[in-house]
Amino acid sequence: MSYVNFTRTARVIGIAATLLLFGAVGSAANAGSGGKHKAGAGQGASGSWSRSTQVQRTPNGHTRQDQWQNQSGQSASRNVVVANDQASGTRNRNAVRTGPEGRSTTVDTVTQRTESGYTRDTTATREDGTSATRNTTVVSDRAAGTRSVDSTATGFNGHTTTYSSDTQRTDDGYTRDVTRTLPDGQIKERGVDVSCDKAAQSCIKTVTGGGG
Repeated sequence: MSYVNFTRTARVIGIAATLLLFGAVGSAANAGSGGKHKAGAGQGASGSWSRSTQVQRTPNGHTRQDQWQNQSGQSASRNVVVANDQASGTRNRNAVRTGPEGRSTTVDTVTQRTESGYTRDTTATREDGTSATRNTTVVSDRAAGTRSVDSTATGFNGHTTTYSSDTQRTDDGYTRDVTRTLPDGQIKERGVDVSCDKAAQSCIKTVTGGGG
């Protein structure tokens, strides 16, 4: 499983089938003072659907409940609990997603602030006990204008992909070098150069390499 595929899986596990079923998902509601409720509806390739979102602020974070239902009465849900500890610089996010077929997936993410960035560890667990993981370390140096990302993702099939990128701020934009190693050992590299003209309010992005 590639890093990109795992990223999508870890974030939208259990809801992916729902999105295909419903055709789209409405915009997210943000936690504000007290609680917020938001409802939406839409029309997709498979018919109409509706969505209801409830966000409630808590003393150290927020909770969120999303419910989707299509015109046939099939439903899917996602329940999220976020807890922040400002003193230790940690953020815990637990999400339980249940698809139209009734199967659930739990995704636990722990983000830890560090002196120069943060680490983030994500574990997705299915009902049958199989799991997928992603471990990411981000290091930033504002003075030097650099940012590095190193990530290792292991899918439900046990295959592991590694990803690394180094970004350097330049006078008119930035450069980024990306390396991805696939489970079969294949290495994909990509270089990105972005330069912007503030006066003209335009940017040019050049990408070299393949498959990154």
